[in-house]
Amino acid sequence: MNQIEYRKDIDALRGLSVLLVVIYHAFPEKLPGGFIGVDIFFVISGYLITKIIFSQLKKEDFSFLNFYKRRIKRIFPALFTVLVTSLIIGWFILFPDEYKQLGDHVAYATIFILNFSFIKELGYFDVASHYKPLLHLWTLSIEEQYYLIWPAILVLIFRFKLNILIFLISIILISFIANIYFVNDYKDEVFFHSITRVWQLGLGSLLAIYIFDKNRNTAYSKYIFIFGLVLILFSAFWINNEYLYPYWIGLLPTIGAMLIIIANFQLANWGGLVKIGLISYPLYLWHWVIISFCYIYLGKKPDASILIIAIAVSFILSYLTYRYIEKIRYMKSDKIVFVLLLLAISVGLGGVFIKNNDGLSNRSHLNYLKKFNIEFQRTPAIDKVCDSYVAPIEKRLFDYCRANFINNKGKLIAIIGDSHAHVLFPGIAKVANNHGYNTILLANSSCPPLVEFMWGKNSKEIKDCQIKINQILKILELDKRIEKVIFATRGPVYIDEEQTYEKYFDGFEKTLYQLNNTKHIKNIYYLLENPELDFLPKEVIARPFDYWNISIQDSTVDRSLYRLRMKKYKNLVFEKSSFFAKVNIVDVEPYMCEGNRCFAYKNGNFLYADDNHFSVFGSHYIASKIKISF
Repeated sequence: MNQIEYRKDIDALRGLSVLLVVIYHAFPEKLPGGFIGVDIFFVISGYLITKIIFSQLKKEDFSFLNFYKRRIKRIFPALFTVLVTSLIIGWFILFPDEYKQLGDHVAYATIFILNFSFIKELGYFDVASHYKPLLHLWTLSIEEQYYLIWPAILVLIFRFKLNILIFLISIILISFIANIYFVNDYKDEVFFHSITRVWQLGLGSLLAIYIFDKNRNTAYSKYIFIFGLVLILFSAFWINNEYLYPYWIGLLPTIGAMLIIIANFQLANWGGLVKIGLISYPLYLWHWVIISFCYIYLGKKPDASILIIAIAVSFILSYLTYRYIEKIRYMKSDKIVFVLLLLAISVGLGGVFIKNNDGLSNRSHLNYLKKFNIEFQRTPAIDKVCDSYVAPIEKRLFDYCRANFINNKGKLIAIIGDSHAHVLFPGIAKVANNHGYNTILLANSSCPPLVEFMWGKNSKEIKDCQIKINQILKILELDKRIEKVIFATRGPVYIDEEQTYEKYFDGFEKTLYQLNNTKHIKNIYYLLENPELDFLPKEVIARPFDYWNISIQDSTVDRSLYRLRMKKYKNLVFEKSSFFAKVNIVDVEPYMCEGNRCFAYKNGNFLYADDNHFSVFGSHYIASKIKISF
């Protein structure tokens, strides 16, 4: 059996951990480091699961089959209740792109590899995280991966009588060193990856082995407990999302949790933390789903009163889940395991179906969105015509490559830049076509084509960016059919404390110098950055079943804020470009703003696909305004 000594202090620690996470997700400004609650969960999980397995191995009654059956009974009922509920709510209120993403996340969550999916997406702390109701389940994926592999390792260690402490310490050190080594260049990867998180589970496991059946010295238990609690609370209030994490500072909450487990200090009254600890698993599952759907439906951060209601609902659902759904784990029949596995497969396949069918865009209550869904789509990044164009020169390395050729030998307009250049392609291609020009798009994602400008999240990205820039500039120099270049980037977003105005405009000048001195290029058009929205365009549209218009946001932004953001950048663009005869600066502000507001919606259409990229309509709109000399 898997019975081990019940400890109220561990349930209280669970309760504290989940409270930290819930408060952080609802009010991050009040508890900026509340996310460290998951680090505590990792330590507790490693400790408890190893203690269970270790005790059984010592008694020679461990069974893989029984172990995984218990895990299924423990994890699946609450998890799949939440997943199914999320899909049902999503069916009613999510737009197709959101429902498609939810289906994808459900499929990954079902097989416990969701953390790897998030590595490819935006970071945990990104604003877009509010549009991911299952974001918090990355932690569950890591724990289940540990549960899958660790028992087999322990069995092998026992069978071959290996030194378990040396083995475990080696795993912890490798994981922790990987966390330290890679965190600067791969912050998101380190945050989500199992390899760079297993040291925390491993430290919990080390505790289970080291203090297993050991006599405790209770003389200092109180002080050990207090010190551990202080470390945790200090971490919760001091650490914030600006820090590299886990890195070295991840040791603080991890050691804090370890000290509390080591202390085994029992208070007479835990102030309700034990009861919260008992519902900590369903509360962790429910709270972010409820909060996230509030964000999504309202299209903004909910008021404090709504967030408090969301937390209250989470507690109610967690209690009901604990009281009724989680009772399934006490059922002795193996039939329930089969039913739960069947449920998991069904839910996972349902997620795949939703993803593969574009978020079920044909739902009858979403018919009013059909036009807008088309506007919010980004056009393809690459096409075969462009790849064929680049191939004779060298293998394409840059990210965006599109072509519109009306005459393979005709003169060309080249669009260069970053993703803001990519979204210009449909409109520019049409205008160029009307004047007998072919169009080619040569651009990169988050990599402006500025000579010697070092941009990227890590050394590899910086190096790759330089290679891509050089390839684009090489093509511009070699193809003598290119007469006009349209240059568009996100501009000010690339300027920060490290990449200063001086560095940006040094690259800007060098690029313009090279283009200006290329004989066959007659005109260069540099587009100033368009206004960025502080909302997503879809937030301007009413959500399904919103009879009170509570989900509709203003479709304009303050023009004075746009001008403030652009002032220094804009002045330097005009100043530095004035030395180059072929360069024309295109200011989009007159076409995007009226009075003291800049708009995202015009003539019944959205100009934006997201908060900063033009929609296809926006591309045609701006292209019609740019005065290109033909």
